[in-house]
Amino acid sequence: MQQQRIKKGLIAILYAFLSTIALNMFWIPGKIYASGITGTAQLLSQVLADKLHFDFSIPLLVLFFNIPLLAVAAKAIDREFTLFTIFAVVLTSIMMKIIPVVNLSTDPVICAVFGGVLHGFSVGLTLNSDFSTGGLDILGILVKKATGRSIGSFFIFYNVTLQIFAGLIYGFPYAFYSAVSFFISGRMVDYVNAKQKRVQVMIVTEKASLLTGVLQSYFQRGITVINNVEGGFDHQQRKLLLLVISKRELKAVEKVIADFDQHAFISVASGVSANRTFYEW
Repeated sequence: MQQQRIKKGLIAILYAFLSTIALNMFWIPGKIYASGITGTAQLLSQVLADKLHFDFSIPLLVLFFNIPLLAVAAKAIDREFTLFTIFAVVLTSIMMKIIPVVNLSTDPVICAVFGGVLHGFSVGLTLNSDFSTGGLDILGILVKKATGRSIGSFFIFYNVTLQIFAGLIYGFPYAFYSAVSFFISGRMVDYVNAKQKRVQVMIVTEKASLLTGVLQSYFQRGITVINNVEGGFDHQQRKLLLLVISKRELKAVEKVIADFDQHAFISVASGVSANRTFYEW
């Protein structure tokens, strides 16, 4: 448990650094709006400066928008999830403040692609570690729990809507580049977040009763038992266990099977779908 918390803390630090690099070295120099709450804060900060001549820092706005969302997360998702999310949000705001804006490139295509990849990769790492970066991630998780839609798809919908408003205010050319960046970021989130990916595991075993009990105890998954399957070489009768798990759980499942039945045959199929959600945040 302590090692998992240390790992989460290190991932939070990595997220804060990578997302700040995406913002300060790609999105801002390329005049591209960031995604989610950061992008909302970026747009609002610019509107306040241009229309009201009021300078409001982006990191402070990010913290301000996250406060009510973190309160919702503590109630609707999980307490530990919220604590690590608070750590990630505060650390990111600090890094946004202390890491300077550097013009590595002002080409909007380069900035859109690399900013999107860095941000999506870092967000996927946090979600895969059972916490988030706050803001839009929390909304995405709540939407997924309610509708079953992928978190990355929700990111794309929210951010395209944000760009429509940005385009109406400041013009659409860079808004289109920003939309491309958000699409890349959303797809990268779904690619990295193995918790969303399902795999089907088939186990041919002589110890079906033992493995069924152990796997259900460890992973709380439903298991289908198919009796009287026959080996093609030895013609011995065995049983077939069929279960669907997240890709992130696969190594742990394989280890449990190896510990209790070293002679079991395991087959894994990816890209499967199911008619019900088998995990909750």
